[in-house]
Amino acid sequence: MKKILAYSLLPVLILAFSCRKADNPKIPELTRVPVMKLTVVAASDASIDVAGNPAVFKANFDVGLLFPEDVKPVKVDVVVRKNGTGAVKVVKADVSTYPGNIQVTGQQLIDWFGPIVLNDFFDFGTDIYLPGGQKIEAFRTTGVQYSGGTVNIPTSSPTLRYTAICKYDPNTFKGNFVVVQDDWLDTNPGDIIVFTQIDPTHFSYIYPSVLNPVPIVVTVNTGNNNVTIAKQVIGSIWNYGDPTLTQPTAKTTGPTNFLAPCDKTITMSIDYGIGGVNGGTFGGGPYLFKLRKQ
Repeated sequence: MKKILAYSLLPVLILAFSCRKADNPKIPELTRVPVMKLTVVAASDASIDVAGNPAVFKANFDVGLLFPEDVKPVKVDVVVRKNGTGAVKVVKADVSTYPGNIQVTGQQLIDWFGPIVLNDFFDFGTDIYLPGGQKIEAFRTTGVQYSGGTVNIPTSSPTLRYTAICKYDPNTFKGNFVVVQDDWLDTNPGDIIVFTQIDPTHFSYIYPSVLNPVPIVVTVNTGNNNVTIAKQVIGSIWNYGDPTLTQPTAKTTGPTNFLAPCDKTITMSIDYGIGGVNGGTFGGGPYLFKLRKQ
């Protein structure tokens, strides 16, 4: 073992003594580059609503430094790109005070890039000008983006993305919904489930195969149209003729839980169980449950 360790250390020692810049003049000088931090202003628009009027959208965010005491840029240009490719437009040039507030309207985005349609997205970033005269681009049109690893620094956010979605309208997701698919097989395509509005971000429905049903509450994330069902009791017993199947439960799990307001559909992946919120779930799930407004 000692001999193996001795031989394994030899390459490390050779490497340590052979990596001096004086021995290899081709090694470039290291340049300290500030890490920018783009932060969405609280309560401002998180997405672009194509079901309404995309022109009234307003991006509102602050441009700051992740490490305020570290090296600072001479200035930055705030830039934007559509759908990850193509032209990069300058939103605001020569920003040199941090944090600095930036506001961009949907109409400006339309003027720069053309009509906004469902699933379009806009990435905002900063071109950084260093004291030595070097310019670091947020989105390079050729080659590899400089220092892409900065996105992995904890709390770092060198870019922001706004996506065009159909925003949730609580008045749409109430009333009669038609079952499209139920992998739990307790409803059939064409069956009607009634959605009841609770408040602007919650609605409920009754699942038919339980006794003494309790409304299942669905929570809507209005920023991205994701939906969740926190694990809850949905009745007193599953109506399957088995007296042990008490306190049936439901909860959403996995990534397939969302609204599509333009299509007036909702898709959920649901785990069902027994024994209340502290009980277990049946195997084989989650089970897809998809409905469309009647």
